[in-house]
Amino acid sequence: EIMRKSEKNGENIILLREEFMMKKSLVLLGIFALLVALLPIVPPQEAEAASAIHHGLYKIINRHSGKALEVYEWSHANGGNVVQWTDHGGDNQLWRFVSVGNGYYQVINANSGRALEVYAWSTADGGNVVQWQNLNNYNQHWKLEDSGGYVQLKNRHSGKVLEVYQWSTANGANVVQWTDLDGANQQWTLINVSPSPITVNSTIVVGPGQTFDGQGRVYIAGPSLGDGSQSENQKPVFRLENGATLKNVVLGAPAADGIHTYGNAYLQNIVWLDVGEDALTIKSSGTVTLNGGAAYDAADKIFQINAASTFNLYNFVARNGGKLIRQLGGSTFTVHVNIDSSDIANMKEAIFRTDSSTSTVTMTNTLYHNVGRKWYGVQHVTEYNNTEY
Repeated sequence: EIMRKSEKNGENIILLREEFMMKKSLVLLGIFALLVALLPIVPPQEAEAASAIHHGLYKIINRHSGKALEVYEWSHANGGNVVQWTDHGGDNQLWRFVSVGNGYYQVINANSGRALEVYAWSTADGGNVVQWQNLNNYNQHWKLEDSGGYVQLKNRHSGKVLEVYQWSTANGANVVQWTDLDGANQQWTLINVSPSPITVNSTIVVGPGQTFDGQGRVYIAGPSLGDGSQSENQKPVFRLENGATLKNVVLGAPAADGIHTYGNAYLQNIVWLDVGEDALTIKSSGTVTLNGGAAYDAADKIFQINAASTFNLYNFVARNGGKLIRQLGGSTFTVHVNIDSSDIANMKEAIFRTDSSTSTVTMTNTLYHNVGRKWYGVQHVTEYNNTEY
């Protein structure tokens, strides 16, 4: 009898303990619910949209293969094929992103100066991707879209995305457009190769036969070089001696007197964000070739020629200036100007002005708009396949 009473008392104690624990849990749940109700409601935050620096220089690496987007065999031609290849750091694997508004970019090859495009305006899966003269058409516009920590490049005309065909990991595998399947072969990493901007307080001299690669860096003139106004006797940011090469350079503001050349020079992928006194001046005779790049907002002339020379301007965009090219006023020496595959707009006076009766200009495959008299004093003009817009 005593044992039965003890067992019953033990059961009662257990029941009381369980009842206490249940009430305690309910109280705690109530407190937690109250705290949650008092917390501020924070709406979900959208991921920051993928973007690129205007005129920034990038490598574009495929997620699946780990290989870089490149123009095959360093082609400079329209229709040069775009493939993937092991990253070797070549200029044909570097791409300059130029904002055209509404989130779209032109993607310009640093080696050729030509734009990434879907060939022949294709809207089909498998439409080939090539390089072509920069025509600023919708099949050359690309939007960057976030994709799981990577980006996709979506074509404005077709709405399809850039991909490595058939998930290939081989060098030379073709790059096409395809419906967005969110595959790893459609996802890319953009690697900004441009170092941080630098202020230049003493002219950078590129010696005879030397190459200076700015890697997309922005160079800004310090006070000792000039303020970028139209004041005479400002100093250049770069001086190129005979046989020098300058590539992948962005000149910011102020740019003082830009670039001076002495003899033959080759310039590739050069951008002036805000032209100073002049963008480039040919100071002594030679052949100067500028392939790829852009110049904006010159108060007067963009390019100045002060000696008998040949000036070749290819795959270039020029916006807003007094004139694109000016031969030294009153001079009678002979200058030969060749312009091809460029886009020139908003020149108050002309594309080329000269006082020499022997200077010549040849312009081909070029777009132009609002360029004043076009040719001012030029007596020898050859034009082919140009388009006024």
